[in-house]
Amino acid sequence: MVQFNTAYPAVPMLAAFLRRYGYPVAQEDLSLGLALRLFSPQGVREVAQALRRSFAGRGPPSVRHFLARVREIECAVPGVVEFLQGCAPDLQRGLVHPQGLPEGPRFASLRGLFPNDDLAALARHRGSIFLDEIADAVHDGLDDRFEMARYAEALATSGDFEPLHRALCGRRRLTDRWIDELAEAAWRFHRPRVVGITVPFPGALYGALRIARRMKALDPRIATVLGGGYVNTELRALSDPRLFDDFDYVTYDDGEMPLLRIVQKTPLVRTRMRRRGRVVWVDDTTAPLLRHRDRPAPDFSPLLTHGYLAMAESPNPMHRLWSERRWLKLALAHGCYWHRCTFCDTCLDTIARFDPADAKTVVGWMEAAMAQTGERSFHFVDEAAPPALLAAVARRILDRGLEVEWWTNIRFERHFTPALADLLARSGCLAVTGGLECATDRLLALLRKGFDLAQATRVMAAFARAGVLVHAYLMYGYPTQTAQETVDALELVRQLFAASFLDSAYWHRFALTVHSPAFRAADQLGIRILETPPTAFARNEVPFGEPGGEDPAPFAAGLRRAVYNFMHGEGLRADVRSWFEFPVPRPKLARGFVRAATDHLGHGHGQSHEPLPLRRD
Repeated sequence: MVQFNTAYPAVPMLAAFLRRYGYPVAQEDLSLGLALRLFSPQGVREVAQALRRSFAGRGPPSVRHFLARVREIECAVPGVVEFLQGCAPDLQRGLVHPQGLPEGPRFASLRGLFPNDDLAALARHRGSIFLDEIADAVHDGLDDRFEMARYAEALATSGDFEPLHRALCGRRRLTDRWIDELAEAAWRFHRPRVVGITVPFPGALYGALRIARRMKALDPRIATVLGGGYVNTELRALSDPRLFDDFDYVTYDDGEMPLLRIVQKTPLVRTRMRRRGRVVWVDDTTAPLLRHRDRPAPDFSPLLTHGYLAMAESPNPMHRLWSERRWLKLALAHGCYWHRCTFCDTCLDTIARFDPADAKTVVGWMEAAMAQTGERSFHFVDEAAPPALLAAVARRILDRGLEVEWWTNIRFERHFTPALADLLARSGCLAVTGGLECATDRLLALLRKGFDLAQATRVMAAFARAGVLVHAYLMYGYPTQTAQETVDALELVRQLFAASFLDSAYWHRFALTVHSPAFRAADQLGIRILETPPTAFARNEVPFGEPGGEDPAPFAAGLRRAVYNFMHGEGLRADVRSWFEFPVPRPKLARGFVRAATDHLGHGHGQSHEPLPLRRD
């Protein structure tokens, strides 16, 4: 399961590249296919039949609600799906009516979250909650591995292939049968010779293995290929041969050249395979390196008819932006122009090798995608969008008179001036996201972020005043972080929300990964890597201990509760200590820090006289 509002970008990019060399390529989104199978009258009936066999008694609340109102759910689900697909806007009034949907446990938290005049948003939210409750019944009653965003994720992150092997060979559950049927239908329709499956996240691996296994059972001559972000990050030391029962090849980093060599049957590039029962690495180092600007425009057109769902599970405007639009995903550059952050996987090619396209090429990709799809909404999926390139792209968009909307991830660094924020907004920028991380100056320096709190605050203010939504990624539990610094970070976040410079935020607990500078500098951070058994399968996050350090776990609930309320405009004047259920230090950050950092910027658009970044296109 990946996402239901748009196509994941790797597949359209790889398809377009192979077509350039004359190969016919078909695309299928079986993640969305599984969701649409569940969210259908037939799916509801099959879930109900399976639940009745499992629960003669009461069962969990989600199961009780589902079985008690299954007829209503079955009748309502087609309309909800059509509405979320944008095919039936006239159903809006019925969905917002209190008796318009069979309401289960999740609806209790809905009261008062939407303004009365935003009926479309309320209808989407109610429809999304309705679908979530169907998924809850599956998770709680039939398959505890099933989650909408993290399906069987624990199996892919355990470090051992054995749990996956047992699940694949064990009794088929309802969702297993659906995946097998979807795979068979795709095989019968396309009759492929090569099947490539991208696995961007751990929660997509189990389904990918089932798909490959079913297709190889139907035609043993098929060559199956596994790639994607999860593979590039977690399977770099793969040596368990059992994975190759289902996949003939596992490819790494950029997928274009490895896939091309597989279909050409020429020397392989960055590929693992099984020979005589052992996993071997094959890499023709003389193969050319594909420059980012030389990639063709992604081919989105085959995915238009798949029926993507505009899910709206949160009332937050930034979260709705992510999930309600059918974004066309493009990358401005390969890799990250900064690639220095200590917690990031900077030794991986996908981050370390910075290779930007030029503005003419990027806008050309945009125009090709618009011609294919009729859509005008773009997500630049870069690790960190380069400010100079963004400025050049924005100018070209304006020069060509394109009416587009877009968003991207940035660093809160000095080149994002009020003038640049205003230019980007005029070119269609709706939102930016960025890592504020631990949000204290000592830790930002330790993290090698390349900016301080005052600079980050000025960037957020510049975008907010230009009318652009701002989201911050936050981190707690970094080695050496103190309780005082955690409370000070929350105080900064409170001030940013109170000033309307921040629209949403999310706290992540720090995870030490094997591809990060922090892992290589564990001794300098005063942490001890905990011994783990050698693995022949997945390895990414590494357990560690911080002797004498403060346990970050107790802070999690208070941090998330505070930000949830801040996003709804609540508690913005309260002492941040009130969010914790145990004593914490008084904040040392000045209560006027954000105001002092931004007063000189003024309150209009583009009032800074700092120059825009130089053109580098």
